[in-house]
Amino acid sequence: MEEAGITIKNIRHGPFTNDIHENENKHYITCIVIADYDSGEPKIMEPDKCESWDWFSWDELPQPLFLLIKQIVENGFNHLN
Repeated sequence: MEEAGITIKNIRHGPFTNDIHENENKHYITCIVIADYDSGEPKIMEPDKCESWDWFSWDELPQPLFLLIKQIVENGFNHLN
């Protein structure tokens, strides 16, 4: 709700990523959570951090991917399992 203006349900653990953003000299460990959509219309709640929200099917993700998404795709993560 805070970031996208929607509510979710059935929250469960997803993969972890270990991402080094060399150009920004930053290192992030990210715990991804998987959830089911519950209600609401996506809206930009943090315009200084996000330009837009878009829905994509898992097998048709836009390029280039954000590093943590690229990592989980390359490691074989399947959100349907």
